[in-house]
Amino acid sequence: MSDVYDDSIPVLAEILVPGNPARARGAAPFPDPAGAASVVSGAHSLDVDTLVERLRGRCLDYLSGDGRATIEARCHGAINEHSSWLVGQITREVGLALEMELIAWVRAAVAEELAARQGPAQSDEA
Repeated sequence: MSDVYDDSIPVLAEILVPGNPARARGAAPFPDPAGAASVVSGAHSLDVDTLVERLRGRCLDYLSGDGRATIEARCHGAINEHSSWLVGQITREVGLALEMELIAWVRAAVAEELAARQGPAQSDEA
């Protein structure tokens, strides 16, 4: 919701005045039921094909203009979000794999170094 006050939209306090309805701002009178029936019958007489064609034209105009930009922006955002998620997943998987490999490499290097230190010392004693 917006905090902007629009003077063209009446607030409830301007329409309803407690105790004196005559002071309230005038509202539109209730519609005549006979007039409503004539509007409904007129609505049925409209050409459906014309309405469909107008709606199709408006949709195509929207999709070729602002709608296309909106769709592209949402797709771009979704691709960026998904790419970030994929990078995070790949980074995590590579980190876990490297951690296991690093442990194996360190063990092998330590074992080699211990064997190298113990090997010459044993040959000097013999």
